[in-house]
Amino acid sequence: MSLRKALAIARANLLRTTRDRLGLFFVIVLPLILIIVLGITYGGFNSARIGLVDADGGALAGDLVDGIAVEGVDLSIRRFDSTADLRDAVQRGFVEVGLVISAGYEASLRSGDAAPLEVVTQPGGVGGAIRTAIDESIARQAGLLRAARFVMERDGLAFDQALAAARNREASAPGVTVGVDSVSQASSGPNGFTVGAQSQLVLFVFLTSLTGATELIITRQLGVSRRMFSTPTGAWTIILGEGMGRYGYALFQGAFIVIVTAVAFGVDWVDPWATGAIILVFGLVAAGAAMLIGSIAANPSQAGAIGPALGLMLGLLGGTMVPADVFPSAMRTISHVTPHAWAMDAFRDMLLDGAGLVQILPQLGVLLAFALVLLGIAVFRFRRLITGGGI
Repeated sequence: MSLRKALAIARANLLRTTRDRLGLFFVIVLPLILIIVLGITYGGFNSARIGLVDADGGALAGDLVDGIAVEGVDLSIRRFDSTADLRDAVQRGFVEVGLVISAGYEASLRSGDAAPLEVVTQPGGVGGAIRTAIDESIARQAGLLRAARFVMERDGLAFDQALAAARNREASAPGVTVGVDSVSQASSGPNGFTVGAQSQLVLFVFLTSLTGATELIITRQLGVSRRMFSTPTGAWTIILGEGMGRYGYALFQGAFIVIVTAVAFGVDWVDPWATGAIILVFGLVAAGAAMLIGSIAANPSQAGAIGPALGLMLGLLGGTMVPADVFPSAMRTISHVTPHAWAMDAFRDMLLDGAGLVQILPQLGVLLAFALVLLGIAVFRFRRLITGGGI
């Protein structure tokens, strides 16, 4: 096997690929668009959105909303005109929790009547923590109002005076101090851009690499592969050269996503060495898969249909399009038949557990095994095509 010949083949492959403007769009622009959309839409573990329908607009309604807080979570309030619009926003995931304050809320509280509230949420996720915060704010306001009524009856004060006295007393009353001892190394949770950047890196490095299968097929159809094989150039050299072209493309895309998201969106890639190792090894997997499809598909149209479909299917199963945490236990186990799941496991361990290069070596080993198997099958298939007259 000649490394010099393989490098020459890789160079020719890269030159052909860089002239494809549509391909460059999928390598550079589309991943960033999806990262931005995911980051804005789903926020992250340290940000959340509360939908609010405030039909009352009184001061007590404002106090209730102001009292909603979750430690370590940046809450934003999005106002809606109707309960129907709010319910639709919760169902679509535009907000995590909705709160409906009915008209006459303050008047009911001042008169001592029950003032109904409606909380709209979906089970699971960060919505549970926000629901708890809303309940705590409601309980705090209810306690404050009970204290105000006690002062009204005892001292004969007006409601506003009694409420002000209750607030002053609440501010000066001794409370319970709770010390929190964190056992996690992470100081805060990842933002939505971080989670989106990791998943889109894995998804697109694999997906765009599969488009390189067409380059190998074109080389076969033009007779270039047969002419190279008739010289002292083996199948391993040809596959290595074509694969190195896809590998270089994959490394460029991975590095581009890491650098741009870190600078523009503040994405924390935790350990640069571990992140680089994942890109290096997963790029080999993607290149091997591209060469395998290129040695199996009969023509570029067939490869163009198989590649994206296979890439999306494996990406979905591997947890790059939907977080694997939402999968049932059996499905999470099955997902590890894909290299994507192993790459996402490595990123997850880094992000949530502070793992470094040494800790993710098992995942890197599995990914390297994927790459070797894919490249080995591609060479075997390619050699049979050449020697059997299939090109």
